[in-house]
Amino acid sequence: MKLIPCFSFRMLAVLALGALAPACRKETPTFEPLKLADGTVIPAATLARGYDVYTHYCASCHGEKGDGQGPAGSGMRPPPRNFHQGLYKFGGVAAGELPTDDALKRTLRRGLHGTPMFAWDVPPADVDAVVQYLKTFSPRWKQESPGAAIALSDDPWKGREAEAVERGRTVYHVAGKGNAGCASCHVAYLPRAELAALTESVTGRKVNLANADPYTALQRDSDYSLTVDAKGEATQFAKVLPPDFLFHRLRTVWPQDTRVEGQPYTAQAQREDLYRVMAAGVGGAAMPSWKGAIPEENLWALAYYVQSLVVMHDTRAARDLQQRLRDSKAQE
Repeated sequence: MKLIPCFSFRMLAVLALGALAPACRKETPTFEPLKLADGTVIPAATLARGYDVYTHYCASCHGEKGDGQGPAGSGMRPPPRNFHQGLYKFGGVAAGELPTDDALKRTLRRGLHGTPMFAWDVPPADVDAVVQYLKTFSPRWKQESPGAAIALSDDPWKGREAEAVERGRTVYHVAGKGNAGCASCHVAYLPRAELAALTESVTGRKVNLANADPYTALQRDSDYSLTVDAKGEATQFAKVLPPDFLFHRLRTVWPQDTRVEGQPYTAQAQREDLYRVMAAGVGGAAMPSWKGAIPEENLWALAYYVQSLVVMHDTRAARDLQQRLRDSKAQE
C-alpha cells in the first residue's frame, strides 16, 4: 500500500485553492510577444498558456500578480517568491544573476525540500510555458541576460572519500588560505579547543573561543520580500537562518535512497547537488558563490564534508554531537 504523506491545514488550503482556480479565474488576457535581453522572443501563445498554468498551480501562493502575496501564502516560511524582484535562490548561476531555464524547470519538477513548494507533475510543455510566463513579472528579464550555467567539474576525490571529508572539515571551519570558513555563518561542528587548534595550524592565528558561541546560528538579512506595496515592490524583507546541516532540511538536497524526478537519488547525486549550491551561492541571501573563490578540490571536499553531516540529519548521533559541542566550553 502506498502511504500518503500528511499535509498541514495550510497545504490543504493550497490544494483546495488550486483545485478551485479553473472555476473562478478570469478569462485569459491577451498577450504580446515578449522580447528578452538575450534576444529571445517568447510567443504570445506560450505566454497565454503559461498564464493558465500559473493561475491553476501557482497563484494561490505566489499571488495573481506574482508578488508573493497569494491567499494561501500568508505566514509561510520561507515566504513564497516575489517574482517582481527577479531573485531566485537556486538559479544554477552565480548568486544574484538571472537563472537558467533549466534551473527554474528543475525547481518546478522537484519542488524545494522542507518547504511548501512541492513537486508539480505537469506536462513538459506546461512547465516550459509557466517558466516563460514568470518572466513577465520582472523587468530584469528585458534588461539582463541569464547568467552562465555553473557546470560540474570532475570530482578529484572519487575513491578517496575519507580524505575528502577530512579536507572538507578544514575548508568548512577555517576562513582564508583557500578555505571557505562556512562556520562563521553556519554553526561549527568541532569542539572549541579543536576549532581553535585547527585555525591556528592553518592560518598561524590564535583565536580565543572561551566566550564565543560557535554552535548557534543567527538570523541574517535577505533580499526576499514579506510585504509589498501597490506596485509589488518589497516593503519588508525576510530574515533567514543559515541551516544547521544536522537538523535542517536542505531545499535542493534529498535523503539518499529516495527518488527524485522518478530516479533513484544516489550519494553521488546528493553530492553533486551540494556542489552546485555551494558553487553558485544562494541568490538574495548571504551565501556567496564559491566557484572560483576557492580551489576546485576544496570545493568538492566541502561537498563531501557537508554530505557527511547531512546523512546524520536528525538522528541520535546528531543530537549527541550537538550536546558534546555545547558541553565543550565547560570542559576547557
